[in-house]
Amino acid sequence: MKKIIIIASAAIILFGGAGVWFFAPDLLPGHSAEKDSAHGKGAKAQEKKHEPEAGVDLDVFVVNLGSGTNRYLRTILSLGVASEHEKEKIKEFSGPIRDAVIMYLTEKKVEELTDPEGKNKIRGDLLKQINTAIGHQMVRNVYFKEFLIQ
Repeated sequence: MKKIIIIASAAIILFGGAGVWFFAPDLLPGHSAEKDSAHGKGAKAQEKKHEPEAGVDLDVFVVNLGSGTNRYLRTILSLGVASEHEKEKIKEFSGPIRDAVIMYLTEKKVEELTDPEGKNKIRGDLLKQINTAIGHQMVRNVYFKEFLIQ
C-alpha cells in the first residue's frame, strides 16, 4: 500500500511539473527569457545591456539663447562615464567641458530647445562636443538634470 502511495505521489509531481513546463512555461523562473533569447525574439533580446555608469554632475549652466532674444536657458547636466577613475579625469577637464557646452548652447534657438526631438538631438550634439573638448571618447551619455527656459 505504501508503494502505491509513493508511486502515485511521484507520478502526480512528475506529470504536474511536465504539464506546467508544457502548457505554462512562463511560470517557470528564467524560462521565457531563455526561450526569447534563443530565438532572437522579445524586446529584451533586442535591447543592449545597460552597462553601469559613474555619474559626473556639472555645475549649473545659465546661457543667453541665440537669435538676439532676451531668453535664457538654465540647465544642469550629468555625464555618464565608465568608471570612477574616468569620473575623476572629467573633473580635470571641467574648463574645456564648460566652454564647449556654453558655446554650443548659446547658438541654439528657443524653438530647438522646446521640441522633444530637438532635446534629443542637442543631447547627442553635446556628447560629441564634450568628447571633442576632452580629446577622446570618455563620456558615454549626457543627461539633463534640470532644463528651464525663461
